[in-house]
Amino acid sequence: MNKYLISDFQRYLDENSKYCKLLEERFINPELYRKNLHSIEQGLACLGIASDVIHIFHNRKNFIIWLGHHLNEYEGYELALYIGHKKMGLPIPAGLKEKCPEECISIIDKVSNRKFLYEFKDELRRVSFSPNIFLAIHKSLMSARVENLFPVFLADIEKLGFTSIDDALKKIPRVYIDYLPEPSFMKLIRKLSSMLKGLKSKMLSELKDINLYALRLKEQLEGLFLETNQSLKEIIENDVVQGTDINVITQKVANLFSRLDRLFLGNIYHLKDYEKKEKKIQDFLNQEEQLKYTADKRASNKRKKLSELYEEYMFFNKFGVLTKDEYKNFTKFLFAELEQLHRQKKDEVSLLNKFEKRGLLSVELDFAAIEQSYHTFLKRTIIPEYMGQCFINLVSCLPPPANAPKRVVIDQANLYNLSLEGKGILRFREKRVFPEDLVKYVKTFQKCITILIYDIRGSSYMGIKLHDAVKEQKIKYKFAREMAEVVKNYGGFLLKDTGDGGLVWFAENSESLYNHLYTESVTGRGMKLRYSIFSGAEFDLIPTTDAAKRAILCARDMVQRAEEFIRANFIHYREWFADVTERTLEVDGITYALLPPEFKSLFRIGIGIASGIPDRDLVFCANSYGDPDLVGPIIADAHLYSMKQQPGRSVVICDIPSLINLILNIENFEYIVDEDNFEDYLKEVQKILEKEHGYRLPDHKIMIKPRGVHFLEELNKNNALSDKKTNEVLIDKKGNILTPDKKKIKLIYEILNLQ
Repeated sequence: MNKYLISDFQRYLDENSKYCKLLEERFINPELYRKNLHSIEQGLACLGIASDVIHIFHNRKNFIIWLGHHLNEYEGYELALYIGHKKMGLPIPAGLKEKCPEECISIIDKVSNRKFLYEFKDELRRVSFSPNIFLAIHKSLMSARVENLFPVFLADIEKLGFTSIDDALKKIPRVYIDYLPEPSFMKLIRKLSSMLKGLKSKMLSELKDINLYALRLKEQLEGLFLETNQSLKEIIENDVVQGTDINVITQKVANLFSRLDRLFLGNIYHLKDYEKKEKKIQDFLNQEEQLKYTADKRASNKRKKLSELYEEYMFFNKFGVLTKDEYKNFTKFLFAELEQLHRQKKDEVSLLNKFEKRGLLSVELDFAAIEQSYHTFLKRTIIPEYMGQCFINLVSCLPPPANAPKRVVIDQANLYNLSLEGKGILRFREKRVFPEDLVKYVKTFQKCITILIYDIRGSSYMGIKLHDAVKEQKIKYKFAREMAEVVKNYGGFLLKDTGDGGLVWFAENSESLYNHLYTESVTGRGMKLRYSIFSGAEFDLIPTTDAAKRAILCARDMVQRAEEFIRANFIHYREWFADVTERTLEVDGITYALLPPEFKSLFRIGIGIASGIPDRDLVFCANSYGDPDLVGPIIADAHLYSMKQQPGRSVVICDIPSLINLILNIENFEYIVDEDNFEDYLKEVQKILEKEHGYRLPDHKIMIKPRGVHFLEELNKNNALSDKKTNEVLIDKKGNILTPDKKKIKLIYEILNLQ
């Protein structure tokens, strides 16, 4: 067994967290980088510019630059530095522009960040176009091209390999969907339908079976109703009328309705499952009809995005100038489009007067001149504008501007610490190779089941001082209902209410299973009752990525609700504990500070949270009474953590598997550093990452701090939890964490509410 630093655990955890992945996608997304670079390369080729001018961006997954160093530190990368200064709105250093390719600078300097075609009205008017006229020309050219390419595309479409119409639409180039003339578009639909014929037949057969099963279930429900009705009638005739003992009648009715409830809800559960399957199949079958309607909805839009226009034109440009057949179709399509504009009485049609040429008998449009103006506008205006935007988006910059929001400052600092290295031109850090057993331990808890046990502080003291069972029950009932409401908000399965606390578990199916296994009702006196319809077959525990998160947020809200309960009911303390308060207080009214120490903890709670995986760490089963129950070592762990006390306040403790499940899957976290300045925060975090550390989750208003160690084999509960911390641990073959002297442990953490 090898020794590992606790910081190694957390370093792997942090670098492989969802938050880290989201940061990389947001700031240094390789896919977005490739897309921007590809668009620039296409634009350069279209404008006849050699791609050598952007060689510094080739063979990379990203380009991140740290601004502010001496110019000579960026030698060879001056173009990226120029882009960085433009992006951040900074003055261009003297001599920098002269070291950059002129072709690129002329494009970058003209960027206006306009996103839609309608924003180019002035430029369009200078070439005698309007947005509507331009789109009519664009649509006609694209339609002529895809119509010409369509036969070859249709012959090869089976190579795409798809399983539904929606899947096909994702794989078919969008230009065919948007610009194919209607007859060809309908051919495409028929081809797709033919290719999916076998799958469609299978779906229809399955739908028929589902409808048959659903019909049988409905018949069973009707039979169940008739059977229950008959049984109830027999009880009335044979027992009520004849004066049978009321307890016997009550038992018979309870058994009858319990059976009805179980069978009825069981059938409804299956019926709902069939309905979901039916909807899924119907959605598949409806895809073809929905696609047919899209032919009527394909309309040009003045708000067309530059990115779409650019990509479509690059598709067109890839196949060169129009062939004779394409040109013939282009003039035919454009004539129809302009006729439609004329019928709509668009004044802008008069702009085309520039392209009129007089024949012997009539005036005709010079379609060649129109096409030429179209290409000129795109190459002089749209292509440089979009390329410039791609250049700006190609480069990411550090540090953030001085006026950047605190969240951006922290995110970019965390990004640097977790994913980047270097100065000046930054590199994407190669993922460190962590020991296999460490990785295996962490990955075990990526999905888990989480147990939450809460303990009401001072409940024993309250019982002794009240010495009134009815009053004690009412107070505890009122408090427990508050806790149960919080649990339900997070989809927890409230398994037990012990009077002094409760046991809850969280899983993928905890909420649905609870609703399936229990029925709740309210008595005429306002008391809530629940009774089990547990059949004994519902034992699946399904691990999930958010089990610990839901448990921890549930604990946060339980603590807040407990504090609210104390504030709301403090005025009742005098009534509830008259003998105590009268002896304690010398003045009229209750002053909190003068109450005994036990009162200061009363109705605060201790919460223990432990996570594990099914079968090894816990099982869901029926106990000896036939009720649903949980068995497993993490239940004892959670109970022990719930006993951890801190005078005068609530305490929430979780184990390291819970922390792993939370941090691996949470969308955002910060390190516990109180620095707003980017570089100061950066330096402090670098120190923190070298040791065991905590986290702040500002979105959820909680903080998690290392609390110590749980010695798993220590039988004396008073000694099992220690505030003493360890820097090094071992991992055995079974995936247990050990101290250097081979004592089996768990690291534990405290969750604190942020105000």
